[in-house]
Amino acid sequence: MISQGRVPLSIAALVAVALTSGAQAAEGATAQRATSAAGAVQAASTRTVYGFARPDGAGAMIVSPRKATRTGTRHRLLPIASAKELRMTYGSSLDYRRVTTACDLKETEGSVAIDAKGIGTTRCTGKDLSFTLSLGTVPVMVTYDPATGAATRVRELLNPPDAPTNAFGMASGGRGAVTFTPYKVKRVPNMGYSFMKKAGAPIALPYNGTVVFYRTGRSCADNSQQPTTTDRNGVGTRRCTAADLTRALRALKTIQVKVDYMKASRELMEIREIYPCQGDTCG
Repeated sequence: MISQGRVPLSIAALVAVALTSGAQAAEGATAQRATSAAGAVQAASTRTVYGFARPDGAGAMIVSPRKATRTGTRHRLLPIASAKELRMTYGSSLDYRRVTTACDLKETEGSVAIDAKGIGTTRCTGKDLSFTLSLGTVPVMVTYDPATGAATRVRELLNPPDAPTNAFGMASGGRGAVTFTPYKVKRVPNMGYSFMKKAGAPIALPYNGTVVFYRTGRSCADNSQQPTTTDRNGVGTRRCTAADLTRALRALKTIQVKVDYMKASRELMEIREIYPCQGDTCG
C-alpha cells in the first residue's frame, strides 16, 4: 500500500507535468500541420512560368511563355507554339531578384549575381522591375496567382546572347507589340517587292522607345503610303520614332513591312514601311 504524505503529491505533480507536456506537443504538432497545410494550399494556388516580360502600363507586365532549357548557368528560352501571353500585375511587395549586382544597373557590367542555376539573387522591388522592363524585354521566371493575375515572385535569368533576324510581312497593332505575319516576297528589279503569300503564323514583336521606324511618305505622320521617301525597292528611308509607329498602326491597321528583331526574345529593333511593287510584272 502506498503511504500517505509527500510521495502521492510528487506522483500527482509528475502526472500533471506529463499531461501538460503532452498537450503542448499536440498543440505544436497541430500548428505545424496547419502551417504545412497553408503552405501547400498557397503552393497549389500559384503557378510558375518562364518567358520574356515586357511592360503593360503602371504595375503590370505581359509575359510571353517559353520553354526553358539550362546549360550551366544560362537559360535558353524557346517559343511554345500554343502558348498565350499572360498579363500580370505586381506591387511594391513583389519579391524581385536581378542578375545584376545592383538594382539600378542597365547591364551586368561584367559582374553577375546569380545562384548555381543562373537565377538572379540581388534583392529588388516592384519599382526596380518597372525600371528593368523600361529597358526592353526581360528573361524571367515568374510565380503568380492565376486567379488574380498577381505576380508574387520574379526572378531575372541569365540567358545566352540573342541573335538578330529579319523578315518581310504584314504588321498590325497590339499591346506594346507589333503583331507580325511573315510573308514570302519576290523582288522585281527596279519595281520593288511583291508580297506573295503567308510564310508562317502571326507572332508578337514587342517594342519600346528605342525601336527605329522608317516610313515611305513625306513625313512621319503621312499615312498616304506613297513612295515619297524610299529607296529603289520601295523601302522607306524616313527615320521616325516608336510613337510614330504606334500612331501609324492605329491609323492604318495593317502595314506592309520589313522587320529586324531578336530571334529568341522577338524584341523588335527596326521596322521599315514598304511601298509594294505595282503593275502586272509584279506577279
